[in-house]
Amino acid sequence: MINRNQRVILGMPRTFSIYKVLISRMQQLGFDIIDVSYNNDIFTYRSFWDRSVNFFRKIVLNDKGYKNKLKFKALGQRVLQQLQAMDKKADYAILIRADIYPKDVVERIVDHAHKSIAYQWDGISRYPAVKQLVSLFDHFYVFQGEGFTQQQALYRPLNNFYFGHLYNPEIKPRLNTFYFIGSFVKSRWENIRSAALLIADAGGIVDFYIYSTDKQISTEYTVAGLKFIQQSVDYEEGVTNVLYSEYLVDFLIEGQQGLSIRVFESIGYRRKLITDNASVKNYDFYRPNNIYILNVDERSLSDFMMQPYEGLPEDILAKYNFDCWLHNILIAQ
Repeated sequence: MINRNQRVILGMPRTFSIYKVLISRMQQLGFDIIDVSYNNDIFTYRSFWDRSVNFFRKIVLNDKGYKNKLKFKALGQRVLQQLQAMDKKADYAILIRADIYPKDVVERIVDHAHKSIAYQWDGISRYPAVKQLVSLFDHFYVFQGEGFTQQQALYRPLNNFYFGHLYNPEIKPRLNTFYFIGSFVKSRWENIRSAALLIADAGGIVDFYIYSTDKQISTEYTVAGLKFIQQSVDYEEGVTNVLYSEYLVDFLIEGQQGLSIRVFESIGYRRKLITDNASVKNYDFYRPNNIYILNVDERSLSDFMMQPYEGLPEDILAKYNFDCWLHNILIAQ
């Protein structure tokens, strides 16, 4: 059993403000949180020299962590101040995307906790620099289905989750609305464009949002129903948008093998899902009425839209809730 009056060091990117939801929920559950997250995605090189040194170290010396050292030096000093202010060790340290921290900082965080846990929710293949950090943790979790051939004994599989406390059954979805939000990734553009056309042909309402600070992209990549945004959407606002949508749409990123958080939102918030990730069919929550697999499903999208949503058993809903996810990683031996 977990004593919920325990102290947890929590570190992760501040992208889309999801860290706020984790902290808030863990505090609601009774944990004392030491927040060592930081905005690693707003970094710019201070000089051409810094950029050149990073290029040399990455290409010639195979040092894929040097840029993170520059980022942390510019943006992460508060983390060290938080650690220095601690009067005793935390019970746990949880780092999500540990690769955003320099190795020496990860070592300091781990030294300040009795048990250390990492979760690489964007996968090893996308951020290979994290491999040098694996052995620092008591438990190192990776995106389910990803990365087990190289260091199998050190990796533990783990799924993403949804936040059950954000579900509001009073919010009724706008009929036939297909919602997608994500960052621009060129390799998945053609799938996004094709899905938008398929949805429109089936009589659906395309409600797609792609985040990019490159204004030129919004003129080169266009399809009806797609809007480019230059400011990220706060995570809780995004969940509200999910709840107002009848269908959620999910696209794989090249190199990704596990299921994105959008898939688990469709479970917890009782929404139908359109995805190009065929592995979803292998999970216990898969119901043909609820999930349409692009480029695989033999049904027409129109036929899928006519089928009623099939409710999931309570044990499956509980299994993928953040509360259960947290409990499982803390009690793991």
